[in-house]
Amino acid sequence: MTDTAYNRNGGLTLVALPGFLKLAKTIKPLIEELGESEKRPTPVDIVEPEFGLRASGEPYIRLGKDHVGGHDCVVLTSGPGTYEMLGQVDFALGYLAGRHARRIALITGYMPLSRSDKDEGKKELALAPRVVRRFFEAAGGQMERIIAADLHVPQIVMAGPTMGSLTEIHLGRRLLQKALADAANEYPNLQICLLLPDDGAYKKFKGDIEYLEKETGRHLPVVVGQKRRESSRDSKLQGLFGDTKDLRDALVLAADDEIATGGTLIQTARAVTTDYGAKLFWSAAIHGVLCGNAASVLSGDSPIDRIYITDTIPPHHRPQLAPLLACCRLRVVSWAPELAQISYCHHWDRSIREQR
Repeated sequence: MTDTAYNRNGGLTLVALPGFLKLAKTIKPLIEELGESEKRPTPVDIVEPEFGLRASGEPYIRLGKDHVGGHDCVVLTSGPGTYEMLGQVDFALGYLAGRHARRIALITGYMPLSRSDKDEGKKELALAPRVVRRFFEAAGGQMERIIAADLHVPQIVMAGPTMGSLTEIHLGRRLLQKALADAANEYPNLQICLLLPDDGAYKKFKGDIEYLEKETGRHLPVVVGQKRRESSRDSKLQGLFGDTKDLRDALVLAADDEIATGGTLIQTARAVTTDYGAKLFWSAAIHGVLCGNAASVLSGDSPIDRIYITDTIPPHHRPQLAPLLACCRLRVVSWAPELAQISYCHHWDRSIREQR
């Protein structure tokens, strides 16, 4: 083996937690192709821990040492952070450390409990910092970093034990590329106007918008909402500012980091179409949380004509979303190419922050 092909972290192993085996199998050849193109052979192994419950209701995990001991293990998972998801990640990280993985990383499409980023009144404390610390503790000092896509608030990176131990990557550019390309192809005569729900979203997507304007050679009018957040669960649209005159007869594309229940988005869509005369309303949200009664609310006579999401939270094994997927109101843009690039760069100790 040449020096350029040697990796001090051992062989790369993808550890697919429940629901993520298909994704691991998808990115395995992509990672290996990247290695071939750069003359850095990067064979990828995949292991799948077995989780279950004993007759007593107590959980167990089974995972052998093959492809784990002495390997660079990357755990693939995603939120929302249910009790089951948090327990599986905790057990898997501890098992990998116990099986003597040389290095451990956790890649989570959606950071669990990322909306619990600050205290809310006298009865509720922020849980996100505790979750981050617990993951590092579970790995017994063997985990180098957590990599997460589009954190709800960037300050969560400060919850890691050391600088750079929690790294955020951004997926907005390709999501917007797909939605804008479809809009231009299907409705070439309509003005496309971008809508950001608040100033935070504008800052998150500003660089992407500037890049896409240069790439497409067209000006993209931008409208920004004034949103009052009552809590991590509730918010209300107070008004719009920016290029509001460009909303009339336009295809409006609303961009945000996530869509949860869809309530605020529907309120916005109705205001934009009824009060400002928009012709079509599309949404592009990186994380399709789509919880509660979102699936039914977004079906039928919803003012939202189309929704684009990534598969950071896999949608296809969620039965309640099947009707939205079948009628193509919900469109999924896979983050597998970005995930393969991120996994490859992490394995070879290269920067992942600019993988867009």
